[in-house]
Amino acid sequence: MNAFLKKQKGFTMIEILVVIVLCTIIVMAALGLYFASDKVFKKTRPISDVLEEMRGAIATLDFIFSRWGVGVPCINNNCNTGNSITTCINYPPSDPLCMKCNSGDLSSGCSDVEFYASLYGLGFVINTNGTSANLISCRLSTDTNDNYYYIWQGEKVVNYNGSGLPPIYNLSELNPNNQDCIKNFIGTSNAQSSALVNGTASTYTLQPGDIIIRAPHKVRLYAKSTSDGYWLYLNKTDMATNENE
Repeated sequence: MNAFLKKQKGFTMIEILVVIVLCTIIVMAALGLYFASDKVFKKTRPISDVLEEMRGAIATLDFIFSRWGVGVPCINNNCNTGNSITTCINYPPSDPLCMKCNSGDLSSGCSDVEFYASLYGLGFVINTNGTSANLISCRLSTDTNDNYYYIWQGEKVVNYNGSGLPPIYNLSELNPNNQDCIKNFIGTSNAQSSALVNGTASTYTLQPGDIIIRAPHKVRLYAKSTSDGYWLYLNKTDMATNENE
């Protein structure tokens, strides 16, 4: 009996303590890895969010600068585009590619700039037939907040004698699919004027070759210091309504 009991040995106290210590080390190491990975994830997530926001901001800036000077009328209905950037003083400017620096200067660096750009729809009149006009439309809209257009013939704004502001026209009866930039759409051939030309309300009948461009916005880009560093801000003023957006 005693011989049998001697053969049935259990774990010694030292062996049990060693196992407990090893298990504790393994658990602590696992917890350390967990907390470390959690910290990395928390740091990585904001970085990825910032990168995503940067990509969106860069795409926005690329679009805005691609529209710089587009559809911007000039004083006296005569645009003079030179080899250098001129300073925007009044609207309409003498050069559609003008820019105003509110802080610094254009040659050495400017942290607050303003310029004009057409940011919305445009269209091209292919032909007219009685009371309708066949258009190539790219985001033309008859919505109340967007229905402000200059009509161009070549480099001139129609019915603009160079004095004051160019006449702004409203479109009507556009096909609801006017977001498309390829297909042709039928609409009314008369664009009703919301401005006065020589003191008389003007109604203009669209002609083949006319270019319809949304009245531009004055865009302001400026850097501002905050507790998180410098941020780039964007303000827009609709030159058709003189309202800030």
